[in-house]
Amino acid sequence: MAVFLTILKWVGIILLVLLALILVILLIVLLVPIKYNARAAVEDPERHEEFPFAVLREKSEVNALISWLFGAVKILVAFPGDELIAMKVFGKDIGLMDRLKKDETGEKEEEEAAEEKEEEEKEETSLEKRLEVLAAKAEKIINAVDYVHRVLTGSCGRRAFRKVSRRLLNILDSLMPDHWKIRGNVGLNDPCLNGRFSGFTSILMPFMDEHLGIDTEWDLYRCDMEAEMDGKFRLITPLKETVPLVFDKDCRKVLKKLRKVKSKLQ
Repeated sequence: MAVFLTILKWVGIILLVLLALILVILLIVLLVPIKYNARAAVEDPERHEEFPFAVLREKSEVNALISWLFGAVKILVAFPGDELIAMKVFGKDIGLMDRLKKDETGEKEEEEAAEEKEEEEKEETSLEKRLEVLAAKAEKIINAVDYVHRVLTGSCGRRAFRKVSRRLLNILDSLMPDHWKIRGNVGLNDPCLNGRFSGFTSILMPFMDEHLGIDTEWDLYRCDMEAEMDGKFRLITPLKETVPLVFDKDCRKVLKKLRKVKSKLQ
């Protein structure tokens, strides 16, 4: 009996340790902030008579970094560069672009096979039958859109929309950068467009004076701009805002009704 109790004791200790470890990992994932910073620049100080698409592409530069757990996980975005997106875990590149290219290749092959199958089916069917199929599909889509509109504009749908939109705004607010700035010179080679652009920036100045520093070039095309931002967010915020919606009665009712849309399209 004593041996059995000792085994139970150690099993309990191991389970508690595993539970504590899972809890610590969960807290780290939710509470450790994900930091991001980005910089984009277009260095074309020369003035042009025509809009310089080719010049802008050559003179543009974008760099962004998303890091988590004190840099243990990094996502880097660079243009121009050998890799548009790179992901590193503990300093080791996992070849994200290669995996994305493989997925794209597989999707393209599936799409091509589906297109070939559709073309074969079209060749076998007459024009009259095609029109009948298209009319039936259009009717189903119209019925589905009308059903979604009635669900969302009903009393339950309006309450659910207000709750979702309020919590979505809270999530977006948590994602906003702590610091951002846009500065440079812009010219559109049109007094009317330049006037509208200048008026728009002047309207924003009282609210974003410390963030915006844009001068207008009135005579010719010009784009010499620089933008930068940095911030951080925690995954606990979207989780905290989303979980109450999962158990909300109005949201559950609306979601249950919207699931019927799939059956209406079949």
